[in-house]
Amino acid sequence: MPPRKPKTGKAQTPQQTTFIEPQPQVKSSDILDVDEAAVLLKVSKKTIYNRVKAGTLPHARVGRKLLFSRQKLHQWIALGGDLAGTMVGNELSSLEQMLNNGQARVVPKR
Repeated sequence: MPPRKPKTGKAQTPQQTTFIEPQPQVKSSDILDVDEAAVLLKVSKKTIYNRVKAGTLPHARVGRKLLFSRQKLHQWIALGGDLAGTMVGNELSSLEQMLNNGQARVVPKR
């Protein structure tokens, strides 16, 4: 059997694959999750969780999932919502009204 002739042409080199992690994007829906709320407010997820824990960021819980209304977040910002954790202006009075009307309650820490 005659020896094989080497292939002519370009040598084959393995292709490199570059992985690019996609940036989280806010969907056009009115209901946002934690990632989307963080992107919308331009803060970290940790800040979102801290503000939810402090009770200063409007949100809803469905089971263990935190959900945010885009409209409520925009209203919260317009009313002077502060990501540093302080309640200002009408936000405090509306919380007091909710507590007085029985629409909200204080839950002690465990």
